[in-house]
Amino acid sequence: MSCKCKKSNCVCEKVRRIAAAQDEVANNDCCSAGSCERSLRDLVSPAGANGNDTIPFMLLCGCEGALSGLLPYFAWGVRRVDTSCFGPIPSPFFRVKKIKEDDECCAVLELLYPSLCDETPDSLLDLIEFDGWFATGACVEVDLRKFTGITCFPPTTTMNPTTSDMAAGVKAVKALRANAGQ
Repeated sequence: MSCKCKKSNCVCEKVRRIAAAQDEVANNDCCSAGSCERSLRDLVSPAGANGNDTIPFMLLCGCEGALSGLLPYFAWGVRRVDTSCFGPIPSPFFRVKKIKEDDECCAVLELLYPSLCDETPDSLLDLIEFDGWFATGACVEVDLRKFTGITCFPPTTTMNPTTSDMAAGVKAVKALRANAGQ
């Protein structure tokens, strides 16, 4: 899917704020569902103090047609399996790793996989029920000006995936992608 719209830089600003909040938590160790504003507040709330360090999010794109701004952007990153094996993986879920110094709307995003409440999702409704996020170690660099929207999930701490976690994540992401009309 290609994101061609350049209406404003609201996505750039929101991702910069997520990065700043995540940096604040990492630097100050002061951390405690729904919108990005609530996720930002919850992440840096001293009342929470539960160790969360990540605000997972989805980027939305598309400026033409009836589904404008409603479809998630699926990125591909490369995941190293071991010293000799690696391969591409898709995901619509991200964690901001850094904002590039030379361009405030260029960001490096790590692809995340959901930890599913139900290990055998049968429909899109099952895919909505996550109980956490796995860090994939696969990153992509994006121009945030190309997106028309952002959807944030509640703050969390990402987990390291096992091989079976990665397999379940790939299956869930492929099912979501198929249901999104990709």
